[in-house]
Amino acid sequence: MASAKRSMLLVVTLLLSIIPSVKGERLWFSGPEARVIDGQNYDAHNIFVVNGTTLTLLNGAIVAPDSGDDGEDAVRIDDATFIALNGKISGGLGMGGTGVTISTTRDSDYPPGTATFEAGVEVYGGDATRESTTKGGDAVQVLQAGSKATINGGKFVPGTGCTIKVCGTATGDGVALQVIQGEAIVKGGTFEGVLFNVGGDIELHGCVEYDQDAGKIIGVLLDGSNIDVVYGQPKGQNKPPDIIYRPEVCPPKASAPTPQNGGGRAINHVVLMSISVVLGMIISLQ
Repeated sequence: MASAKRSMLLVVTLLLSIIPSVKGERLWFSGPEARVIDGQNYDAHNIFVVNGTTLTLLNGAIVAPDSGDDGEDAVRIDDATFIALNGKISGGLGMGGTGVTISTTRDSDYPPGTATFEAGVEVYGGDATRESTTKGGDAVQVLQAGSKATINGGKFVPGTGCTIKVCGTATGDGVALQVIQGEAIVKGGTFEGVLFNVGGDIELHGCVEYDQDAGKIIGVLLDGSNIDVVYGQPKGQNKPPDIIYRPEVCPPKASAPTPQNGGGRAINHVVLMSISVVLGMIISLQ
């Protein structure tokens, strides 16, 4: 009997050793000095930028854990600054994690949380793969008053919701940009999902218009990127996005069509007839 128990314990230990852990590693950037990620790939990590730190993503990848207690934000900015120039950021799968969350602590001794995104970065929300998950992850989420995201470029893709086959209950997709409170300024980039404003401000720069009846934002952003997305807000709320209209980025209007040869000849004939009439009147008066 003792031998059988020892054998069973050995099997359990072996199984636990080959099952990969889903708990991610938390990496904290804290303090007044500026920090840089340049070429490193952080897989199954949750990055926290806090207490006045400035973190710049020059190049690299940050991917949150696939599932587990930490499978949420890939990057979380609390009272700090994040500058994303190039690279890829992905929220955790399973939990439908957010790519980047920007937040600000009330009465903090540090400046509000801010994030800036440039043309070379891609941000993805995590896909939902568990029944308990309500929806896919958002690409970027802005929390609390004072927090701000400035999007000059980049690519923003929300995570997909669970399917009935996988989860037992169908759930919705995430959104490309969600502003709970605070502010998002959009000057460029491509968005493959909804811009959702809960109780903050979304400001767009470019040759852009908001079609309130269709609930869509259409046009060309300041960086030349086309935008054609749904603008969402809670039921009963009627707060349109703020638009800073920049006509210089509007596509050139089509020029007037050139007259066909036949039309040109017809116009010339009319002109000659008019000249002949005028000359005839002058001669008759002499």
